Amino acid sequence: MQNSENEIFNSSNNINLQNTNNNNYSYYQKLMKMSYQELVSFLQQKYGKVNGDYFLDKECKKQNCSIKKGSEGLFIHHIDEDKAIMLAVSEYAINNPFDYQKANRLVYCNLLEHYLLHILIYEEQKPENANQKEKQGLGGAINYICIELNNCYGGYNYKKEFSKVAKSLIINDYDSYVLMAKRLWHDIKNDNMLSTDRKKVALIKLVINKNKDVDKNLFSELAKVD
Repeated sequence: MQNSENEIFNSSNNINLQNTNNNNYSYYQKLMKMSYQELVSFLQQKYGKVNGDYFLDKECKKQNCSIKKGSEGLFIHHIDEDKAIMLAVSEYAINNPFDYQKANRLVYCNLLEHYLLHILIYEEQKPENANQKEKQGLGGAINYICIELNNCYGGYNYKKEFSKVAKSLIINDYDSYVLMAKRLWHDIKNDNMLSTDRKKVALIKLVINKNKDVDKNLFSELAKVD
């Protein structure tokens, strides 16, 4: 960007904030060089701040629909999911500090950016105050986001307008998705804390969609990963 206000980090991480959604391999490559906190900061600048808490009550039962940007195809990511899993789910949220639900602890992202956020959480060292018996980052990536991405690239016919718009933001970025999936599979394969069985299950989840169809191209790419 020519305007210095839109330049973030150092020159190697400068990214044009305009037209960064469609078919922009270099954009995602640059994002993949960032740390988790750098990516969070970048996305906050790109999409703007979230103007409200995720839940309207401290019992975490009423979601704040006014902060959603479904019409723009964007998701809301809880920044503190590097400390606690599934903070958008009431049953999990209630067992963690409500500060994790505050507006300044939320960030908007598209589906691929959401995927990368979870990959970075999984890769990086846990914060000291993280829940110790949880595998932060991994579950969100393979149990939810991967399936949605495989739906998008597998030609799944969405009926909800939000899902259609979300798909349109990343549909031309399949190569970037493969790159991220290979990185995540490398992390999983080399995670000594995961059993062989859990790694096999993770591999399956990386390549299937909602209809249990397998992305054979993605599977063949993952087979090349050390």
